[in-house]
Amino acid sequence: MAVWRLIRGEHGVLAAMASSASYLVAGGRDPVAVALLAASTFLAEAGLFAHNDLANLEEDRVNRPDAPLVRGDIGVGTARLIAYGSLALGAVLAALLGPAPLAVYATAAVLGVLYNSRLKRVPVAGNLVVAFLTSMTYIYGMAAAGATSAVLYLLFASSLVANVGREFVKTAMDYEGDLKAGVTTLAICVGPRRAAALGAWVTAASTALGLWLVYISLSAGLYLLAVGALATSVALAYFSAAALRGLWRRYRNGTLLAFGVTLMALIAEALWRLFS
Repeated sequence: MAVWRLIRGEHGVLAAMASSASYLVAGGRDPVAVALLAASTFLAEAGLFAHNDLANLEEDRVNRPDAPLVRGDIGVGTARLIAYGSLALGAVLAALLGPAPLAVYATAAVLGVLYNSRLKRVPVAGNLVVAFLTSMTYIYGMAAAGATSAVLYLLFASSLVANVGREFVKTAMDYEGDLKAGVTTLAICVGPRRAAALGAWVTAASTALGLWLVYISLSAGLYLLAVGALATSVALAYFSAAALRGLWRRYRNGTLLAFGVTLMALIAEALWRLFS
């Protein structure tokens, strides 16, 4: 259980599902490639989350007092082995998929490690990196399929913008801990309320891309994805309004649920295309 909490295993499972579904939607059909995609994505997430806990131990003493490393449930040496071992094994699996997937994997791994060790302390830039990494699963799956998909590019773009907003709001929620730890974030620079408001407006703006995604999905005959993208866009608009009213935790939990709706729709679309 402590290891699962260290690597945030649930995030790895969701990311693996996203990359695999993207592969299928892009036209890929090799079951071995699906397995390699899922495993390497999970390992990348596991490695980067473990590395994050190692690099941000002082902040976590305030923001996440129940974190495994803070509580002493896992030793630093073990966490380091999990972090670098997972990233290395994931790279081996990505290499089996081909040069393009390996390049995407390596980019994500390098950016993730840089974020954990340095870029988290750079206002805005760090938030952009996290949003980029969160959305790269769609590009990874498409690269493994050796194809291009306007739907997946647009899904990547809408996810990127929405997650940038979410990252800004999170800086407001972590304001106290980051202030005590001496970490400079957007909320530290402009104040938590302004940071949260900016994040809410950025998330709301992402719904324009979401509606475009609905249109492109309908044009491509991806009706399940279109319904999911529409539901997500409506939910993001609602929770953005909640963040503007100061309901930051509701926003954080609600937007995560909204992203999950699109992910489930993408998976359903992939399965439908696979078995139809």
